[in-house]
Amino acid sequence: MGTGAPIPDSVLDDVRGRARSPAVAWLRRATVAALAVVLAVGATGWLGVRSTTAHVSGAGYELALEYPLVARAGLDVPWELTVRRHGGFPGPVTVVVDSDYFDMFETQGWTPTPAAETRDGTRTYLTIDPPPGDTLTLAFDAYVEPSRQLGASGAVSITDRGVDVITLEFRTRLVP
Repeated sequence: MGTGAPIPDSVLDDVRGRARSPAVAWLRRATVAALAVVLAVGATGWLGVRSTTAHVSGAGYELALEYPLVARAGLDVPWELTVRRHGGFPGPVTVVVDSDYFDMFETQGWTPTPAAETRDGTRTYLTIDPPPGDTLTLAFDAYVEPSRQLGASGAVSITDRGVDVITLEFRTRLVP
């Protein structure tokens, strides 16, 4: 057949020993290491929901709020307010929450269901029948909207005759 070229032993005989520069190899190693770190952090649960509890007391009330400190879109989150008043509650309890904070959630509702619920431009007013004893627990069953990218700050107050007597502020950060 006549070209005189030797027949190679392998199809890889003419491939260079080093196909890429050392800089590309280090970039590839760094990328693999970064992916391994992300996987390790995810496996520990640090990229999921992390909740915390904030406390405040005054004006005869104690508030404890379990809320999501860090959350991700599409995940269920805890939001549970415990209100204590030594001697019990003389009548309905009005809990006031920042409406904008709760706009980032899809909700299944409040437990217990408020006797009345109203909203002005910035706040939601929940009137709850007084529980027996000196402790009221209000839970919000929700998850972060799937399209939500940014967290929000909020506040919850107990109102007596239209005046906030105690307020607790909090913030939730969202991560991808």
